[in-house]
Amino acid sequence: MLEPFPYSPLPTNTFAQKLVDETLAKHPELQILALHITPPSGNDNVILASSIGRIGKKGDEDDLKVIKTGEPILEVHISGKRFEVELQLHDRSGKTIGAVSAVYAYKLGDDKDQFRKQAEKLRAELEKEIPSVAKLVEPAR
Repeated sequence: MLEPFPYSPLPTNTFAQKLVDETLAKHPELQILALHITPPSGNDNVILASSIGRIGKKGDEDDLKVIKTGEPILEVHISGKRFEVELQLHDRSGKTIGAVSAVYAYKLGDDKDQFRKQAEKLRAELEKEIPSVAKLVEPAR
C-alpha cells in the first residue's frame, strides 16, 4: 500500500496534495485523508489527493452520494480499528466541489459523534484554503 497505484496519470505535485500533506502534519489524530474531486478538465470524480496514494481512482457510489446529497458517511471500518467520516466538500465560496474522507483510529466504545465533529472542523479548515477546483490542480509551490 505504500506504492502509488497507477489509476491515472494525474500529477501528485498539486496544491491539493500539498494541502493534504500539511493537514496531516497538523492533525496527528488522522490516519487517512483523501480529497474526492472532479478536476476541471475531467468528467469523473476521482481521488485528487490523499495520504494513501490511489490518485486518479474513480469515486464509487458512496462517494458520489455524499457529493450529491450532502449526507455524510459515518462508519466503522471492517477491521473495527478505524472510523471513517466522509463529508461533502466546498470551495471558499460554498460551492460543492467534491468530498473529503477522514479516517481516525477507533476502538469499541469510542464516541462516534466526536469523529464527525473532528471531521467537520477539519473540513472547515480545508475549505478556507480552497478558492476553486482549478487551484487544487495547480502545481504546488
